[in-house]
Parts: sequence; C-alpha cells; structure tokens
Amino acid sequence: MGKKIFYIGLSRTGTTSLHDLLLDLGFSSLHFVGELLANENWEVIDQYDALGDAPMPLFFRECDHRYPSSKFILTTRNKESWLKSMKWLFLHGRVIWTWTREMGDYHKKIYRTNTFKRETLSLVFDEYHEDVRDYFKNRPNSYLEIDIDRGFDTKVICEFLNIPLKTVTPKISNKRRNASIIKFIRYYISYWIIYPCRKLNKRIFRDN
Repeated sequence: MGKKIFYIGLSRTGTTSLHDLLLDLGFSSLHFVGELLANENWEVIDQYDALGDAPMPLFFRECDHRYPSSKFILTTRNKESWLKSMKWLFLHGRVIWTWTREMGDYHKKIYRTNTFKRETLSLVFDEYHEDVRDYFKNRPNSYLEIDIDRGFDTKVICEFLNIPLKTVTPKISNKRRNASIIKFIRYYISYWIIYPCRKLNKRIFRDN
C-alpha cells in the first residue's frame, strides 16, 4: 500500500495551506477526501502521496493501521481564534462550499454538531488534540505537530518527511470571505427542497 502523509488537523487549522505547501514540495496531495467521506472508498488513498481535511480526523487510527510507517501531521492553532473561524465556517463556509447532508453527518460525528455551538466545539477541540497526542506519544518519527500561529517551518517539515530541503514560500490559503445573500438563498433552497426531492425520486424509481 505504501507510505503516506496524512494531515489530520481539524477544519480551519491551516490544512489548505499545508496542502498547498506539500504540492510545492513535489507531493501529490488531496485536500478533502470526498470518496472516503461518502462511502469509505479507501482506494482513493492509493492515488495520492498526501491526504487531509475531512474526513481524515475520523480515520487517523485506521490510516495508521492500513498504511504502516506513514507520516501524520497535526495542524493546530489558538483555540479562541479557531472558535471564531468555526463560527464563520458554520455560517458562511457551508454556503460557499455547498455542504451536502453527508457533510452535515460528518460534522455531527467529529464535532458532535453541524451548527456553531461554542461549548461543544471547545470540548471537541481539547479532546481531539489530547487523543491524537496520546496516540502518537513516543513516536516522533511518525508524528509532527504544527502550530499555524507560528507559521510553517519548511526546514522542519522537510526533515520530518525525510526529503531534501526545498526553497518554497508557505502561503496562507483559504482565507475567510462572506457568502452573498443570493448564495445563501440558492444553497438553502437546494438543501431543503431540491436535494430531498431528488432523494425521494430515486427511492420511488428504485422501489418500482
């Protein structure tokens, strides 16, 4: 199956920036593993060197078992700034990226909510980081933690990945932007009316 790089930071912890950095370093990277999210199709993993974002935080243990000797990178940040960013994500982000109901189900699994609930998210943040750190304790060759508030140190990342140092400039990707009112309207029409109707039609045709 081969060794992989899994970046397992929660949403809004710089996973897109890390994805772009890995591309600049010469790796093939997939940010947001839709096939694994939709139907747990593990074959998609074999097509890339690195994978991250949803739903990888749910599967880091299984990834470790399926792909021995792989590298795991946890991106993190100040919790208060993360909570502010998550508030944006559950309001504007879901519209900009047209979250499906499967995405809502994923958020309930990883965050125990698919809407912004500060106390719930704060608890999940603490528990997830403690869980990951405990799982990889005493495994420095397998695990790297990056505090994005301090930036991405290319030298540290290259040493961790056992590749020659490359001169690349890390950049901040996926900055917050607000969705327009038109996008909000279109999204919620699709989410509450069009999508359920399509599911109903498929069920009718299947039963007949």
